[in-house]
Amino acid sequence: PAGSLSLWTSLVLANVTVGTASSVLGMFAAAIGFALCASPLSTIGEVLKTKNASSILAPLTLAQVMNATLWGLYGFAIKDKFVWGPNIVGFSLGVIPLVLKLLYPSKA
Repeated sequence: PAGSLSLWTSLVLANVTVGTASSVLGMFAAAIGFALCASPLSTIGEVLKTKNASSILAPLTLAQVMNATLWGLYGFAIKDKFVWGPNIVGFSLGVIPLVLKLLYPSKA
């Protein structure tokens, strides 16, 4: 929140146009979204090495994929690249752990 507030304040004080502010804030939000969607990928090395996907939380990953799908469809409907763009990436990044979960089921 502090980063977005600082960015917003900087844009207001810089007296940029609404279009420029919208683009900058959209890119900032997209970057945060990318980081959030990519964070489950940190366990891929462990999963591939041990052939055990117990470190992947399937319900959370499935929720990510569904969330990205719905927001992506909404973004296409309203023709907003800052909505559909990051969500296409989020969907793709969410499918990877789901595929690994299917290939390497959790071992007890």
